[in-house]
Amino acid sequence: MSMDSQSFKSLDAIDLGWACMAPIMEPLRGKNPAVKSKAYSELTSSQQRLFMFYAFYNHAVKSAPEFYWWSAYYLAQPKLWSELGTRLGDAGSEDFVRLLKETEEVLRRHNHPRSFDTFDASPEDIQQDALLKQSILSLYAAFCEVTCVVRKELGEYVRNHPEEFVQFER
Repeated sequence: MSMDSQSFKSLDAIDLGWACMAPIMEPLRGKNPAVKSKAYSELTSSQQRLFMFYAFYNHAVKSAPEFYWWSAYYLAQPKLWSELGTRLGDAGSEDFVRLLKETEEVLRRHNHPRSFDTFDASPEDIQQDALLKQSILSLYAAFCEVTCVVRKELGEYVRNHPEEFVQFER
């Protein structure tokens, strides 16, 4: 990804990670999963870490029902769920990984993961089950706190390793 050094320096740590990933991820929006998988496989390990985080975060952060649905969606695809935890674990984001494990425990208590082939979860599911709703609201609040820290840590990593993410314009 190309960026001028002044823009790079002017972005705060929280915004820097997404600034580096948006040009890669936004063109993939709505594309076939095979196209996304191919693009992901061509990224470096550090870029994959940001990709996995932002692919999940950008959807799940919108609301507690969306957090529930995207968590269930990822959990229904074991490779995807595992990759999310592994990539963020490699980055030292222990609180994020712990939150994923807690989320998985709650979802499993509520009959997840459902098969991806028959995936029928809905964001509205939490309105039908008071215990699920209470758990998801608590997890979502923790998610919002933890991801603020993770975004900053990822941005600081980018700032300290720009060669892994950007080519500065001359």
